[in-house]
Amino acid sequence: MEEFVTVVQVLSNLAVITLCVFLVAFLVRLKGILEVLEKDIKELSARALPILDNLEVITDKIRNVAENIDDQVELVKDSINSVREIANNVVDLERRIQARIEEPVLETIGTIAAVLKGVRAFFVRLKA
Repeated sequence: MEEFVTVVQVLSNLAVITLCVFLVAFLVRLKGILEVLEKDIKELSARALPILDNLEVITDKIRNVAENIDDQVELVKDSINSVREIANNVVDLERRIQARIEEPVLETIGTIAAVLKGVRAFFVRLKA
């Protein structure tokens, strides 16, 4: 029976040793993969930093352009309001001038028409 226990111990020790050998091989392979992954991440980081810097510059420029557009829009709004005010003032001026001039002009036209009728009637009587 002692031989059997010894054989089982030897076999179990060989199994453990084999398992350790495979585990070491797996860990070596895993280490290589992790080293490649670390190298790729460092390379990616090195390439990403300039891109991120450029993106920050572009974002700042876009922000400045947007602010300038907002300023220009405000200027255009102010200009439109000024033109609207001027147009309203011109319309008011036209109404005031029309109110002051319309009646005297109509009276003058009526008088001229009456004089022309009178002159025409005079000539008609003169011919007859």
